[in-house]
Amino acid sequence: EFAAPEHPDAAFSSSNEKLNRIYDAAKQTYRQNALDVFMDCPSRERAGWLCDSYFTAIMEKEFTGYSKVAHNFYENYALPEKFEFLPEGMIPMCYPADHNDGVFIPNWSLWFIVQIDDYAKRGGDRQLVADLKTRITDLLAYFEKFENEDGLLEKLESWIFVEWSKANSLVQDVNYPTNMLYSAALQSAARLYDNEAWQMKADHIRSQIQKQSFNGEFFVDNAVRKDGVLRVTDQITEVCQYYAFFFNIATPESYPALWKKLTDEFGPHRNTAITYPQVAVANAFIGNYLRMDILSRYGLQSQLISEIEEYFFYMAERTGTLWENVHSQASCNHGFASYIGHVLYRDVLGISNIDYENKKIVLRFTDLDLEQCSGSIPVEDEVIRLEWKRVDNQIQYRLDVPAGYEVTIENRSKNQLVDLDKISTYRQG
Repeated sequence: EFAAPEHPDAAFSSSNEKLNRIYDAAKQTYRQNALDVFMDCPSRERAGWLCDSYFTAIMEKEFTGYSKVAHNFYENYALPEKFEFLPEGMIPMCYPADHNDGVFIPNWSLWFIVQIDDYAKRGGDRQLVADLKTRITDLLAYFEKFENEDGLLEKLESWIFVEWSKANSLVQDVNYPTNMLYSAALQSAARLYDNEAWQMKADHIRSQIQKQSFNGEFFVDNAVRKDGVLRVTDQITEVCQYYAFFFNIATPESYPALWKKLTDEFGPHRNTAITYPQVAVANAFIGNYLRMDILSRYGLQSQLISEIEEYFFYMAERTGTLWENVHSQASCNHGFASYIGHVLYRDVLGISNIDYENKKIVLRFTDLDLEQCSGSIPVEDEVIRLEWKRVDNQIQYRLDVPAGYEVTIENRSKNQLVDLDKISTYRQG
């Protein structure tokens, strides 16, 4: 079998068989795309791309208990003195797989910084993170020459990639989703290497995007310079809105009307011919995945379950794997898509967060249309196990965690929590 080993302690089961099938598809998608490095897809290219690997790396940690493939993948970016065929400071979009035609995706290099930040948070090799400081510093220096008078990136080179949708045709001259990502990358770099100047730049870019891109109803995708003047267009995509919320340009509190539109009128059931037809629809990569995280972040787990089924069950049913796009015309086994396993662990099972560095676990119970759920996540050679069931007005649960881990329990449901091992009850609030 040409696949990553299946860890027996990576498990998920619930009273919703569709969710179970989606989890199994996520695991198989991961296994077939995570051997020596993270891969795009076995059918088209066995090579590792940035951005995709942000999502796959999270699943490696939760499906295997380690970040060995992630270490290999990121170490590849630390080892070379320079990268052939690329401008000074730029890194490959896909490596090790040099594109000797000189093509690169500037956005993917920004995702690299976000990925290293996430890798560090999940207990990654501190020496490797330190070794990448010069690489990241040089990368950010590359982008400085594209900053316009407002501090926003303008007229980037090569293949600017936002999403497989209309968004990819709206990338010049100033692309606001790219600048949202730029702000997040600067913030990640500032956090990694304690650089206040990068944090200040991130904050300034965020402010400029809020000032320029939001038209009173939606965030607009781009601005075009004509006769020396930068003019915001009227082009709007669904994924641009998700970038804004995912990268903290917007919050439900700061943009309540937009948030209500996105949660009530967008999603898998939107009739794009009738409901905001001027807003181009998002695709699986990466808009629908960003949507999953945004709904989770702001406590809409019940809605999330329904949307997971609508977005992903037909994929699991047809191929037993998860796809690159909402349609089957491209890869039907795409490594990044395994990330839905993380969503199921976090938002359905209720293992909301694992702080590997400080050995802290957060459980979050919410009101879900489920009778029971159980699952486990390997943590190196140990395991976190959680199972729960609804009985009358109670959620009865059992939890096992590795020695030395501190557990915080958040009860956001209407039920009482009953620890079946300790026979102690946690009340809401």
